[in-house]
Amino acid sequence: MPEQIEEQAAEWMLRLSEGELSEAQRQAFERWKQQGPQYASAAARMEAVISRMQALRGHKAPARAALGAAFAHQHARRRKNTVRALLLAASLAIPAAAVVVSPYPQRWMADVRNGPGQWQTLHLADGSTLSLNGISAANLHFDGEQRRIELLQGEILVDVAHDPARPFIVQTAQGTLRALGTRFVVKREGDVTVLSMLQSRVAAHSTRGRQTLEVDAGARALMSADNVQLAGTVDPSSINDAWRRHQLVVENRPLPEILDEIGRHRSGRLQFDRAALQGLRVSAVIPLDDSDHALQLLAQTLPITLRSFTPWLMVVSPAGIANK
Repeated sequence: MPEQIEEQAAEWMLRLSEGELSEAQRQAFERWKQQGPQYASAAARMEAVISRMQALRGHKAPARAALGAAFAHQHARRRKNTVRALLLAASLAIPAAAVVVSPYPQRWMADVRNGPGQWQTLHLADGSTLSLNGISAANLHFDGEQRRIELLQGEILVDVAHDPARPFIVQTAQGTLRALGTRFVVKREGDVTVLSMLQSRVAAHSTRGRQTLEVDAGARALMSADNVQLAGTVDPSSINDAWRRHQLVVENRPLPEILDEIGRHRSGRLQFDRAALQGLRVSAVIPLDDSDHALQLLAQTLPITLRSFTPWLMVVSPAGIANK
């Protein structure tokens, strides 16, 4: 099967696994299936995979362990990744190439997960609240001794309830964030965890670091596996408003970073050349619950061209080269 069909199949599999399709989405899926026998075959496999994943959710611990073993070293050599993908594909009937490049299995097995364009707030058993936006996923570890959120993907806003007996921790692949106060935002950006402090303090400790950095309200910190460092300031009231209004407020940031964020809130793929667009800077308030409108706003103020090929592929190019 061509790689293009495999990637499209992975996108549709995610949408199908997240629940009922809208009428427009259902019609788009039917048109996609009717493009040829390879598409129809991929659709049949998807439905079987979704059924298997739903069954696995009833046995989350062993299933999650298996997926974790398969995807623990995503940055290892391609050959190792391919072998893991083939093994997982053989057991779940997922196209191997789609598994190699896909973060979806981690999301399928998460305790809480969000789809593109979605926003949700959960009230946790301890009285804390957890909000997710866009494509995000997390596991919850709450019992008599611990309160720990494992952020797998995306961005969360946490409002922590006081409990002196159990520390509240947000964990990522880069390290741990121990709440010493109440309200903060944590975001996964590739190999970096971004912390934005809204109230009180958080003690940040990287996976391989030897020191703990306390980050105060109004500060922003970047955590890699080796260290934690302050990275400027944030306006807590602006961030709170942006979450409430489903917006992204940016000042003088590179366009590729903004497109990454819009992509988390969009169904399908947003494709662009990072190097070609890196020199364009953005200062704007961008609506995240309408990604098409957000992209049109950028196109009105920046020298870029938008081209939509299918419901799941939008290409952003510098103006003047799109048709060359």
